[in-house]
Amino acid sequence: MSKKKKSSALTPSVRAGHAAPHGQLANEAVHVFVDDQNLFWGLLNAGNSRNYRIDFGRLLLAAAKDASGKTRFVKSAYIAGVIPDDDSFWTVAEKQGFKVMRGYLSGSPGQQRSKQDDAYLITEITATLYEQEGPSTIVLVAGDADYVPPLIKAGEKGWRVEVAFMDRGLSSSLDAVAHEFRTMSSSTIALLPKS
Repeated sequence: MSKKKKSSALTPSVRAGHAAPHGQLANEAVHVFVDDQNLFWGLLNAGNSRNYRIDFGRLLLAAAKDASGKTRFVKSAYIAGVIPDDDSFWTVAEKQGFKVMRGYLSGSPGQQRSKQDDAYLITEITATLYEQEGPSTIVLVAGDADYVPPLIKAGEKGWRVEVAFMDRGLSSSLDAVAHEFRTMSSSTIALLPKS
């Protein structure tokens, strides 16, 4: 593999969306929303095995970066799904001091699964638009067209919308409501083996 190909494989691609221009942002913070099931299927479609595991802390840090790779302050994060208690996400959350909203769980301990993730994630995006200082930036880590309605509302309120996802499984419906798309590399968000 040439150096140019290797370098571009590690650098996430960025492209503009077709959303109407956003308003003057009230701050440089980001609100990150992750649909872990949708992301997992995107990872499988991108050629990863079913044994692939996401490190949610690494995912959060990758999603919070801007197109140039600059780290931005995370004001809130919502992961629709189950984050293991030993995931690096909790260390990142504690260090940065942002508000964490967990997925809604059902089932017995050890057998818990998140339920109605899309609906709760949509509710949390909408609540953020009305309860947080804005306009600000929403970073959606999902490729599903189900998120178009709250992102339309975000645009109406002048918020900036970014979508960070894999290179496969991204709905073209998101193009009209997002200002920017970033392709994430599965290697940058993978759970690393414990040493």
